[in-house]
Amino acid sequence: MKHAKAGSSKEVIELNQRVSNPSLEELQRSHYIVEALMATLPPHTKKELIDLLQTLAEGDESQITIDSAHQRALQIVSAICKPNSSHKVESETYERGMGERRQRDRRQK
Repeated sequence: MKHAKAGSSKEVIELNQRVSNPSLEELQRSHYIVEALMATLPPHTKKELIDLLQTLAEGDESQITIDSAHQRALQIVSAICKPNSSHKVESETYERGMGERRQRDRRQK
């Protein structure tokens, strides 16, 4: 029994080391994903997400503030990652509105 616990403990330590020391490939993949995500965000949401991530990275705030920043960041990312996200709908609505406006402008000429 002691041997099984020692093995389990060793696996946990190795897992923690892998999480805290990601490989270059993992960092590059994460960077690519974050860049792609940020490219889809409108400017005000992008700024908000950057501020939230900085708050989380610094970790100097209270636990309540950190939890709140974490929840909001998850909401932003989740909204973007959903197949029919509201961000996509907002973008399509904006584009449709611009197309209708252009058509009206052409008709007036």
